[in-house]
Amino acid sequence: MKEPVVISFLTRNRHKFIEAEEALKPFKCIQLVQLYEEKKEYKDDSVDDPIYQIALKAAKEGATLYKKIVVAEDAGLFFNAYRDFPSLNTKWVIKRLDYDGILRLLDGKDRTAYFRSVIALCKPNEEPIAFEGRIDGHITEKVYGENIDCMDYDRIFIPNGFDVPFALMMENKTQISHRKIAFQKLGEYIGHF
Repeated sequence: MKEPVVISFLTRNRHKFIEAEEALKPFKCIQLVQLYEEKKEYKDDSVDDPIYQIALKAAKEGATLYKKIVVAEDAGLFFNAYRDFPSLNTKWVIKRLDYDGILRLLDGKDRTAYFRSVIALCKPNEEPIAFEGRIDGHITEKVYGENIDCMDYDRIFIPNGFDVPFALMMENKTQISHRKIAFQKLGEYIGHF
């Protein structure tokens, strides 16, 4: 049996790493390790798809710097009521507006939303390739699970087909999330080389 391909996931976010690790469990050909470094954030709204570009650039820089196979991710939440918002500013928006501001921003508006994840895989001295995952749902009218250890938006995002936000279904989240979809695509790709 071949040795598994070791892939270093460039993230300090343990929630992201746990989701990725769970998504890749079926792929015995991959050993995912956490490269506990923060990826550089290139906030450039002028490019067509900033989330895609951020992931590609971070993976390439990580592979070059660490001389390893690196995967980097960028993800965002998108409110359908507002064009491309908050997108690459998802983390910034929650820190500045908090839940109250976000819920007021959507008061009387279309509350449908989606999470999008782009992960990029890069080997040293090669160009990165990207895989994408998306999950649709809507934003709640109140905050759930404030005492639960989860990512901020998990408390206000309910995926389609469910009645509760991610925060109240953390075990299920790893089975259906946008990140899982993207990492499964990566696993299928690795399984073929």
